[in-house]
Amino acid sequence: MSKEQPRTAAVSGGLPDLRNLPGGLERRVRGDFFLAKHLCLKDLSLEADVLLFALISALGGVIYVGIVAALHALPTGYTLRNAVSDYGVGRYAPLFRIGLWAGAIAPLALLAGLAIAVGAPPLVSRDLVFLGLITLSRVGESVFPTSLEGESLTRTGMLHYVFAVLTFGFTYAAISGLTPDLVKLHPWHSADGVLSWLSGATLVGLILVVVTLLPRFRQRLFGLCERFFLVVTYLWLVIVAILLAVKAA
Repeated sequence: MSKEQPRTAAVSGGLPDLRNLPGGLERRVRGDFFLAKHLCLKDLSLEADVLLFALISALGGVIYVGIVAALHALPTGYTLRNAVSDYGVGRYAPLFRIGLWAGAIAPLALLAGLAIAVGAPPLVSRDLVFLGLITLSRVGESVFPTSLEGESLTRTGMLHYVFAVLTFGFTYAAISGLTPDLVKLHPWHSADGVLSWLSGATLVGLILVVVTLLPRFRQRLFGLCERFFLVVTYLWLVIVAILLAVKAA
């Protein structure tokens, strides 16, 4: 004797057999099912995008710091007293530009990831925009090499200084603005102490950079203070990006 196939068997796509339901209700259930499926797939796609942006940001920051650190070990002719931008002039300028581009990509990718994963609010749109402006000013620095200390200031060197000052300002504005909001959110709240300390150190670094721009201190201390600023700010970017990847994973 043949047995009738169960009428509740699942059909393609995971939707159960709805033939026993009234026509109108069946259409509504099918519509809700496929809408939920579409939204689920969309969420998975967004999470993948966020993870990609987070990894790009973290990698960009690490590459920038790694290249600058490597330049200190190479025979560039520069010391810790020289501005970091001086590496953009001379034999190793192409390597330095690669580092600058990587460092420019880092905040832009972080902007994209935070905008998707967190949004505004709770973050402030202005603070996210500052991340994008860091990228623009970094690109400007790479396009216009600096003028070395003791040489005549060229138009290109002047433009480099303008973009460098903008980079310092935009970086401080982004970090000081985003930190108080991020540390209230998962998973950045787990690094509250570190991120808050780095935010405070960014302000200290900015003040030191401004003070050591004075001729009295520039040759002896500016390079050291600039490096302190760069270390704490890129460490902040990398930590925030890694935690963004944790959120998306």
